[in-house]
Amino acid sequence: MLRVYYTGPATHPADTVSVRAEPEPACPEAGVVVAVLARPINPADLLLLTGRHVFTPSLPAPVGIEGAGRVIAAGPGSRLSVGQLVAIPRGGTWTEQMALHDDDVLPLPEGLDIEQAAMICVNPFTAAGLLEGVPAGATVALNAGTSAVCRLILGLARRRGLRAIAVVRDLKAEAELIALGAVAVVVDGDGLAGRLRAAAGAPIVRALDAVAGAASGRLFEAVAEGGELVVYGLLSGNQVELPAAPLVFRDVTVRGYSRLRGYAALPVARRAEIGAELVTLVQEGTFVSPVEARYPLAAVADALHHQERPGRRGKILLVSPPLC
Repeated sequence: MLRVYYTGPATHPADTVSVRAEPEPACPEAGVVVAVLARPINPADLLLLTGRHVFTPSLPAPVGIEGAGRVIAAGPGSRLSVGQLVAIPRGGTWTEQMALHDDDVLPLPEGLDIEQAAMICVNPFTAAGLLEGVPAGATVALNAGTSAVCRLILGLARRRGLRAIAVVRDLKAEAELIALGAVAVVVDGDGLAGRLRAAAGAPIVRALDAVAGAASGRLFEAVAEGGELVVYGLLSGNQVELPAAPLVFRDVTVRGYSRLRGYAALPVARRAEIGAELVTLVQEGTFVSPVEARYPLAAVADALHHQERPGRRGKILLVSPPLC
C-alpha cells in the first residue's frame, strides 16, 4: 500500500513529501483496518509541511489529520463491522489503509457522501467544540465571520438555540451570514466592544477568536463578567494582545482551544452524539464543504501545488479507488 510521509520543511509543501510503498497493517484485537478513500488537505497539514506547526515530529512523519473510508477487517473484539463507513479524526490519514482501535474512529450512517464524511472531523468538530457547554439562549460572538469554520459555527449555533454575532472586516457578506444564523453582523475595529454589546442586547458569555493579535483584546473587552474568550486561530500572527487592566480586574477567562485536544477529552458517547448532530447538518446541506479538485494519493505533490493556487474555491481531496 502507499503512504505519504513528511520528510522535512521547505518553502513549498510539494517539496516536503514522499510517497512510499509499505506493508498493509495488521488488524488490532479490538479494532479495525480501514481502507481510506478520501482525505482533504487542511491548513494544519500545510503548517506541518512548512515547519510552522507547534508540533515537531520525528522524520519521516505520516501526514493527514482527517479522512474517511470503509472497514475492511475487524478484530474479534471490535464493535464494528466489515463494510462500515467511518470517519477518522487523526493519525496520518494520507495513506491507503490504517489500523485503528474502535474508539479512534467515528462510525457513520450508510449513504452519507464519502467526500463530506472525510471533512467532518476537523472544521465541523471544531465548530461543535467551540460551542460545547454554552447553554441554549446564550449569546456568543465570533470574529473572522466569513471563514469556513465560522460559517459552520453560525449554522450549529442556530440549531442549538444560541444567539451568534459575527465580526467581519466589512459588510459585504452581511445578508449571507444572517441567512446562515447570525443575529447580527458587526465590523471589526476601534470601539468593537461597545458595538458588540449594543448588537447583542444581552451578556456575551463566550467570544471565539480566530484572528489573535489586537483582535483578541477587542473581543475580550466585549465579554461579560464570568464569560470567556477562546482563542483557536492565529490568522494575524503568533501573539495574543490583551488590555492589562481589564485582564486583571475583570472576571473573564482566557483559554486556547485545539480540536484534537478537545476531541480527545470528550467521552466516547459524547463524540457519538456530536457526530450524529453533524451528520444531520451534512445531510440537510448546512455543513457541506465544496470540493474544487480530486487527486490520487500518488499525485500528492500535484495536489499540494493546486492547494497553493490563488482564488481556490473549495477543498482539494486526495482520493483512492473506488473514488479515483
